[in-house]
Amino acid sequence: MTLFLWVYVATWVTLCLSALRIVVREIRFSPRDAISLVSTPWKLCLFVPAALFVTFAGRFTNDETWDVGSGFGMSALTVATSWWSVGAAIQVLRGKRRPAHLFVAAVVTLFSSSWYYDAYLLLRDGHYSHRWFGNLLLSPIIYLCAGVVLNLEVHDGRLGLACSRPDWPRPVSKQGSFLLFIAALPLVGIAGYVLTAFVHWHLGFEGGVE
Repeated sequence: MTLFLWVYVATWVTLCLSALRIVVREIRFSPRDAISLVSTPWKLCLFVPAALFVTFAGRFTNDETWDVGSGFGMSALTVATSWWSVGAAIQVLRGKRRPAHLFVAAVVTLFSSSWYYDAYLLLRDGHYSHRWFGNLLLSPIIYLCAGVVLNLEVHDGRLGLACSRPDWPRPVSKQGSFLLFIAALPLVGIAGYVLTAFVHWHLGFEGGVE
């Protein structure tokens, strides 16, 4: 590893430890409510296939870093944390949370979408992946789209974000709707494009799709 990469790793490890300190001291929510928020039927129908795709599709690409470990880890972290990162960041910008929580949200976003990937591949391969910077630029887009979708809800017939409510993350409804489909569709499209458009694909036979 180059000196720059050593400094980079030391920096993000320090940031993660700083964020963890704030989490332990200040971040409180009901795990049961969080699970209910992300496990409504329409979200499961969307995110379970997506997580399976991210976990196993790497074998059909030219990306040597995309295996079950990197795919499953990043998809699991995205579902587990993106709802909070996006929601907390919105609440900070609306003056409903301390600015320190925006720092935590940013660090959780970068760890889940980039630094976990870096650490996993460093342990797997013994060196820092040359794809780290491209992943740093692209994967947070997918993560943020997922976080917005996980916060989408229809309450009293109106489309909105669950993080706008004072009792968030408690879900108000588990029902899907056409409004939710319309709102989620462009976000799913953006995430899908970023996920698939920057690798070469093959289907297990000669002359596969690129």
